[in-house]
Amino acid sequence: MPAHGASTATRRLSDVEAAFAYTHALARGTTQVTTQLTLRGTPEPARLADGARRWAVDLPVLRLRIEERGEELWFREGPGPVPGQIDARTAASPQSFDALLRQELNSVLPTGGPLWRLRLVADPWADATHVLFTRNHAISDGHSTGAVVRALLDRLCDAGGDFGDAGAVGEPAPDADRLTYRPPTTSSTRAAGLEPELEPEPEAVAFAENRVWNDRTADFVPVELTREASLRLRDWCRQQGVTVNQFFAAALAESFAEVTGQNLLRVHTAVSLRGRYGAVTAQPVRLPDVGCFINVVHAPVRVAGRDLAAHARAYGAATRDADAAWRPARRGHAAVRRAVERMAAARAAPGVCVTNVGVVDPALGPHVDRVTAFRTVVNRTAANYAVVLHLSTLHGTFSPTLAFGAPAVERALVEKTAAALQDRALRPSQGAPTGRPEPDPAGPGSGPRTPAVGGG
Repeated sequence: MPAHGASTATRRLSDVEAAFAYTHALARGTTQVTTQLTLRGTPEPARLADGARRWAVDLPVLRLRIEERGEELWFREGPGPVPGQIDARTAASPQSFDALLRQELNSVLPTGGPLWRLRLVADPWADATHVLFTRNHAISDGHSTGAVVRALLDRLCDAGGDFGDAGAVGEPAPDADRLTYRPPTTSSTRAAGLEPELEPEPEAVAFAENRVWNDRTADFVPVELTREASLRLRDWCRQQGVTVNQFFAAALAESFAEVTGQNLLRVHTAVSLRGRYGAVTAQPVRLPDVGCFINVVHAPVRVAGRDLAAHARAYGAATRDADAAWRPARRGHAAVRRAVERMAAARAAPGVCVTNVGVVDPALGPHVDRVTAFRTVVNRTAANYAVVLHLSTLHGTFSPTLAFGAPAVERALVEKTAAALQDRALRPSQGAPTGRPEPDPAGPGSGPRTPAVGGG
């Protein structure tokens, strides 16, 4: 990463932040995050740009840069928004929701420069405005996404000029490596006096193709679900005693296994670390509404011989155990960089991943009725996972999206996985059983909710 001249260093990046920063820099924008939402109406681009500039000035996190000092990465404070960082315009033709996101995912933020970009596209044909907020994952997690987007909407939708105090989004995020980590109090399988299911380490998923970085892209396949189907699926989860996150993780594992012929997969899950810092005997440290405080845990999940609800429970137990056992690595940045370099040079992905920002309605506050669509997707150019399920919920409707890196992972494989996932998600609304048929022996491969966040 390029070094800069004289600047004001704010602090050293934590282990988690450094991992995201190096991954972005060394793997062609892998882990770069884009949140896309659509608002009713088409305000004048000049008014949108003015509100966005005020937002950028109000939030200190949006002035951060990352620079390399010796073998360490440090945050420094840079200037306000630079030319081109905020782009507000009226579209010259009807806009495709998917095409806008695909373009934004593959427009990589320059290393050493601004850590975010904002696109505001008024579409008069749809009487809607598309908002695309792209940023380096080192300054963002699922919680901070909601807070920062809410602050943006406050400024875009407010006709007045007084936007008030930036509140908790105006506070700097601390270095998590300097905080005391408190493991989750949720009982693991062992803590409950039970032995966890032991599985061998699953095989990695070999890339279909490996090309130079300039020939690799980030892509995604959305999974369409109606509000009615989403509500029925939520009811089914409640009846089965599984969380929505557990259902989608198990359904993803089953669907991917069905398409690839595998029956043992490593399933990764992004979990929030907020509420886990501070002395064990005291209240947790209150973190500001900005920053990146997440981890990704993984567990082997066998998807054969049980129905979907049983797979969901097994995944939940295994992930709970992995989460309870995890402790912060707090590596030196040179070690973090070496680990990222190994990932970037890989020829296979370690498994699949699920990341869930949850119900976004509360974060949108008074603007929720103006928002007609919302999703967060992460650049996976390096295929650091074979497929990642990004999930969010708006107005009671689930919006799963499968992200992947091409051509390391074939689009046809992801499309088949998406179709199989949709089929499983629709079964409760169709009154169909949610079990998975036993694999053909002659064939090719004969708890409490873990908070999940957007990223990893």
